Amino acid sequence: MIKRLFCSISKNNKIINDPPKLSLIKDTIYNLSSGVGKSGVAIIRVSGPQSETVIKKLTKKDVETNNNNNNNNNNNNNNNNNNNNNNNNQIIKARYATLSTIYNPKTNEQVDKGMFIWFPSPNSFTGEDVVEFHIHGGRAVIFETMEAIGSIEGTRPSEQGEFTKRAFENGKMDLTQVEGLSDLLDASTSFQKKIALKQMQGSISEFYLSLRKDLIRASAYMEAFIDFGDDAELDPEIVEQSKNGIISIRDKIQQHLNDGRRGERLRDGANIAIIGPPNAGKSSLINLLTNRKASIVSPIAGTTRDIVEVILDIDGYPVIIGDTAGLRNSTNDQIEIEGIEMAKDRFNNSDIKLFLFDSFNLFKQYTEINNNNNNNNNNNNNNNNNNNNNNNNNNNNNNNNNNNNQKNENNNINNQNEEIRNLFNFIDNQTIIIFNKSDLLKQFNNLKEWEIIKLNLLENIKKSNNLNTIQSIEISCNNNENIKDLLNLLKLNLKNLFEIQDKESPLLTRLRYKQHLNDCVESLDRYLYYCEHDIVLASEELRSAILSISEITHSVNIDDLLDIIFKDFCIGK
Repeated sequence: MIKRLFCSISKNNKIINDPPKLSLIKDTIYNLSSGVGKSGVAIIRVSGPQSETVIKKLTKKDVETNNNNNNNNNNNNNNNNNNNNNNNNQIIKARYATLSTIYNPKTNEQVDKGMFIWFPSPNSFTGEDVVEFHIHGGRAVIFETMEAIGSIEGTRPSEQGEFTKRAFENGKMDLTQVEGLSDLLDASTSFQKKIALKQMQGSISEFYLSLRKDLIRASAYMEAFIDFGDDAELDPEIVEQSKNGIISIRDKIQQHLNDGRRGERLRDGANIAIIGPPNAGKSSLINLLTNRKASIVSPIAGTTRDIVEVILDIDGYPVIIGDTAGLRNSTNDQIEIEGIEMAKDRFNNSDIKLFLFDSFNLFKQYTEINNNNNNNNNNNNNNNNNNNNNNNNNNNNNNNNNNNNQKNENNNINNQNEEIRNLFNFIDNQTIIIFNKSDLLKQFNNLKEWEIIKLNLLENIKKSNNLNTIQSIEISCNNNENIKDLLNLLKLNLKNLFEIQDKESPLLTRLRYKQHLNDCVESLDRYLYYCEHDIVLASEELRSAILSISEITHSVNIDDLLDIIFKDFCIGK
């Protein structure tokens, strides 16, 4: 920042000192780099050309040394003079913690006693002279230390993300490393931290710089052929070699782009929807997973209307779980109907679906269906016998009434069965079918029949929905049965969502990267087209591809982008 130094003017409008001058010295910035609020230790970072001056004025090493030496003056003046000279010229070691009393340079009052570490340029975070004061974390101590630094000419509080911005401007970091640092500060799970740390240390930079290097090499061959092909008698095969190399690079970028939204999920979290019929235990499950009462649990059907979202860390993976309204057709409540539509939409747009069934109710319904079918057969046989043996009209009327009652019961069961079948249409390869309330099944004596019903049900779903595999598990939210097994199943699914097989290809964590890479691929496609028609235009498209991939690490239109990136940082970073 350029500062104008104004001259002083007397009452008679006479200039006391020199005319105004322009100072090209950059501001020295300072701010709290540790967390805001009361703490055991606070760190205040200072960066810029006045950092060394800040050390001298706040620690007053020379004054403290003189006082100690003056106490010894009465004993040996010659030795004391030598000691004074040595201590006044004391050299502070770089990157060593030095214990010191900290003073206010204006009032000479003691502010605190702490440590400071000196990082001379260029071996510092920002690439400038940097000093970090490690002081006690009380609010008054922090305020007075910042006030003492601010009293020194040429210093000012930093703007948001300004330390990192200076690191970028001084070549200590490129844009992807800056964004990696931002993600590291925002990381709330271990996997987010792991990927952000790799990016901050240059994993993405190395990948894109390698691609850029290969493109430049291919471009150089093309330029050489255009400029010197005839004179230098260069082999036309150079163009063909360049073309083959570009095809390989384009395919590599395309494969990198097809990451299945893994990078987006990493930053935003994987979406998991809990869905199923009313009273299947969806709210109980989300409460279990969160270890708190996140959703209302009630035996009344249709309690959950809106989507209840909870953010979780499952084995280091960021997850957003949504409890949804129970799916059913037999409701006239308009609010519940709207909630059901929201549940269906959430289910379709989720990465993992947890489909809950009430296994007790399901078993009971299928048992009733089987029993009614058997009763119908028996009744039909009895009716035939009665009609053959008795021609009494009263008997026929009784039989007709019995048949009508059975038909009504069958219709009710069939309606329930139809609702269940409609639910099956939602299940896909990303669905985990959960049979809840397994503890209630123990009151039945024919559990083997339940196993047969369950296996047939899963097989029918798999066939009717054309699924490759089907995942299922029995749990009980009431007594926490198999909840750990469910979590392990979720971890496995999350690992498949987040992890990539190609270890050399990093995750695409920013939409900006995708935009530049897509531009690069389009330029390479045009290059391959023009290679057959116009080699000069092909070479121009190659330069455009290089520019697109270069903007990922070092943007050409830098100012607007930097404002967006650095505004997300905290003040002391």
